[in-house]
Amino acid sequence: MDEKLKDIVAKTCKLFQKFGIKSVSMDDIARECGISKKTLYESVKDKRELVEYVLSFEFAKEGNAPHNVNFEGKNAIDVLFVVYQGAIHFFKDFNMSMEYDLQKYYPDLYAVTIKKRREHIYKKMLMNMTQGIKEGSFRDDFNIDIIAKLHVMKIEALLQTNIFEDTDYSIIEIFKELFSHHFMAIATEKGKKAFYKKLSTINS
Repeated sequence: MDEKLKDIVAKTCKLFQKFGIKSVSMDDIARECGISKKTLYESVKDKRELVEYVLSFEFAKEGNAPHNVNFEGKNAIDVLFVVYQGAIHFFKDFNMSMEYDLQKYYPDLYAVTIKKRREHIYKKMLMNMTQGIKEGSFRDDFNIDIIAKLHVMKIEALLQTNIFEDTDYSIIEIFKELFSHHFMAIATEKGKKAFYKKLSTINS
């Protein structure tokens, strides 16, 4: 991907996150990028291809984010909090309109996105729980495969449910409770002490 296309994709991504996919036209994208529509079509074949580029851009950005690299020397509790901060960042950028539009107008791309998202969350949780059990921070009497998949299920439910629509809770507030609930369900006393110590440094 050349620099011109990278710039187009990055700016399109921001538009999609703010307004959804359907309501953003190719004219809007060209205007945001400061180029003509003709120039835009020299870089991408159509809007669908641009949507594909945006999804690839988002996954690449997630994979290279600070919360996905350099875990060397960190214990399971530290790693969990780094991943937690990354999830908070994801929820801040998340737009349900974009998710809905992707599902409605590009169902095949939506299916691929969901599959990748599931694998990403599942692998992270599995690795973290395996490490935590070895370190004595997590219990060793539960099925980590089931718990990892349940966590994926809860994240998906959080992104799709309307059960909180009549409340003032933000998606981040809800996720924080989900995060704490997950941890407390699998933690040992040693893990809980480390958790609260880490939490106090973040909240201070």
